[in-house]
Amino acid sequence: MKKVSFFLVLLLQMMFSACGGDDGVQTTTETVADDQDQDATTATIDSTYDYQLPVIFHVLYQDKNDASQYIPAARLKNLLEYVNQIYQGGVYGESANVHVKFVLAEKDESGNTLSTPGVEYVYYSGTYPIDESAFMVSADNKKYIWDPNEYINVMMFNFKEESDGEVLGISHMPYTIQGVHELEGLETTTDTYISKSRLGYPLCSSINSIYAGQSSTGGYYQSDRYTASDHQATYLTSADIVVTMAHELGHYLGLFHMFTENISTDQSADMFAPLDSCGDTDYCEDTPSYNRAEYNSYLSYYIANTSSSSLSVWDLLKRNACDLTTFYSANIMDYAFSLGYKISSDQKARIRNVLYYSPLIPGPKLNGANQSTRAGVETEGKTYDRPRLIR
Repeated sequence: MKKVSFFLVLLLQMMFSACGGDDGVQTTTETVADDQDQDATTATIDSTYDYQLPVIFHVLYQDKNDASQYIPAARLKNLLEYVNQIYQGGVYGESANVHVKFVLAEKDESGNTLSTPGVEYVYYSGTYPIDESAFMVSADNKKYIWDPNEYINVMMFNFKEESDGEVLGISHMPYTIQGVHELEGLETTTDTYISKSRLGYPLCSSINSIYAGQSSTGGYYQSDRYTASDHQATYLTSADIVVTMAHELGHYLGLFHMFTENISTDQSADMFAPLDSCGDTDYCEDTPSYNRAEYNSYLSYYIANTSSSSLSVWDLLKRNACDLTTFYSANIMDYAFSLGYKISSDQKARIRNVLYYSPLIPGPKLNGANQSTRAGVETEGKTYDRPRLIR
């Protein structure tokens, strides 16, 4: 999950103009095979294989005339293109190429061609804005998702406001199959195939659509680097919707936060919370861990004791790592303030492990996972009703 305080958003508006300008809608098209996630490929699956992961945006709205609810399909397409640039690496700064491309789904679960690739608009009859945490654990909401073995489901809706800040996104974590390829930190299963019918919750990532729409000033909640010809930023925002989406998809593909956090054993609760201590809890040795509580205290002091004209973006980006070194935050799995473009080599390895071996993730596997999907076989077994909801 990503959360940003209202004050920090306002602060960045003063410093950098918090919203991007022209979104630069592109009109390029792609030719996509019927097997869009390519799980039947005969290609060699190795570290350079380019995964193609179909994404379906489920836009839950009540007011079709509200652009923060009914996000235009062209806007969602652009956001996904920018996220792909982050996962490609080397566009906004030094970063690993994960060899993953998120593509707009071309067909629905029944094989019908979508009139709007990758997007479905669903009128939501419940209380709106939506309590995102309650939404993510309710079996009643499973009706909104498509088969996770074939699609990555991304929910777009207005989140209910919280008194201590605005939540930008929230996600479930993947499973890992017990055995030689088991991935540290993830919940284990012995099932190589888990059908959608066995889920007791809507497996997905959810994004606060308020930040996908335009701000009151007419711009977007994003850096200007996405539309700049040289991909360099002249302003940033702690509510950057592109970074939020890259961050939540990182969780969905097995990444934890890079700062020290507590992992609860209660899987139906808010599992993850920053700790006022130091330790490496993301299982990636090449991401410098730090004490988030200590940073928040520093940030509050710095803002309170520095005039607005003297505030420095580098002071906001600075972190004191647990190994006593200093670095500037750029990783997608950090919270603001961060440049939010970097994926490390160890993070790439975790994502690739999930892609190779985890059930409920689209794409070809190296261990036979998800094979029942193509055969249309229903697998009996336990119901998965205790979601790993990352906070």
